[in-house]
Amino acid sequence: MAKKLLYGLLIITLLVLPLTTMTACDTTTSTNTLKIGVVAWYGWPLGLDLKRGVEIMADLENEAGGITIGDETYEVEFIFYDSNNDQNTTQAAINKLVFEDDVSFIITDSMYIGSILPITEENKVICVAGTPVPSMFDPSYQYSFQAGFMTYATPEVVGWLAENYPEIKTVSCAFPDDQGGHAYGEGAVAILESFGLTVSSEYYPPTSTDLSALGTKVKNDNPDAFMAAGSSGTDALAYKAIWQSGYRGQLFSPVTVTLATLQTMVPAEGLEGFIGGAWPVEFDPATTEQAIEFKDAYIAEYGAWDGPEIQLTGVWAALKTALEQAGTMDTDVVADILGNGLTFEAPTGIGQMVSRNDLGISRTVDSVTECCIKLIVDGEPTLLHTITIEEAISYIQQ
Repeated sequence: MAKKLLYGLLIITLLVLPLTTMTACDTTTSTNTLKIGVVAWYGWPLGLDLKRGVEIMADLENEAGGITIGDETYEVEFIFYDSNNDQNTTQAAINKLVFEDDVSFIITDSMYIGSILPITEENKVICVAGTPVPSMFDPSYQYSFQAGFMTYATPEVVGWLAENYPEIKTVSCAFPDDQGGHAYGEGAVAILESFGLTVSSEYYPPTSTDLSALGTKVKNDNPDAFMAAGSSGTDALAYKAIWQSGYRGQLFSPVTVTLATLQTMVPAEGLEGFIGGAWPVEFDPATTEQAIEFKDAYIAEYGAWDGPEIQLTGVWAALKTALEQAGTMDTDVVADILGNGLTFEAPTGIGQMVSRNDLGISRTVDSVTECCIKLIVDGEPTLLHTITIEEAISYIQQ
């Protein structure tokens, strides 16, 4: 079982990220400004909401007086580049940040991480990423960290589901038939099987708007549960097809796809009883003080809460906390803090850096998080359980 779980963790991949546009977080003139590079793809929800999320976090921090590093206080300014889901654009953005913008700290959602890290490592630039790409983890790297919870969020939710719903024995899965869908799908299937579930999987055209054939297949197979996930953002369309086919088994998601996203496609009756991962902000009211503050600020900025995919705000929360604890912007010192079990808090909840001993890396270069489990009741997400850090670690160690 452990080998299957490890296999899943090594290949579970979403998609790629992408172009080059530079903007900066609005800040007032200050003696001390901390510039942070951000390379994200604005063309997918996680990348766009990484940008929006860290902007809101920085605004809140700056309004409160900035962040304190040693004896100095700094206002945060982000230098943003859209990677356009393109490797050359991504590399160009990283080179510009390192050699022209002269930043020492970068956060990113890049799936081209293997082409980024040699540049940042050679120049002793801290790179905190939210990516599940295995090349993220190289024992020789000293300045590279994954704090977006992408490696371990799926086994957390699947582990909790397997433990608390033992009647679920068989699961059908659907993934988009593209590079990211296959990478994520193979990893997800391995994780499901590692918890003793019998799994079948289907791949559908990522540009299709009619998944009725998928729905018919799942209805005829009649598994105990069905899940959809992948890089193309078509989860909601798959759940809609399954519901419309007449399938009435358990619908669930191993990732934190928001109710707002699901509602774009799935009728209310199809979502009743849906189980999935969630962040504290998805509930009303949000379940943590930081989540409440973030949600209020988001609504003030954008006029409404539209269910943003905020998972990757953890990358900035981890870096900020490490800088504050280090008391210096010396990247060797900051890397040492990140690499020694740092605990931090984001709008997503408590996160913790963990080691990858399975890859021969004893430093804490990966991350786990508290994760909420939601149940949709009467069209609203209700909190079933919050997976603690301790529980999360127990699931990923199985």
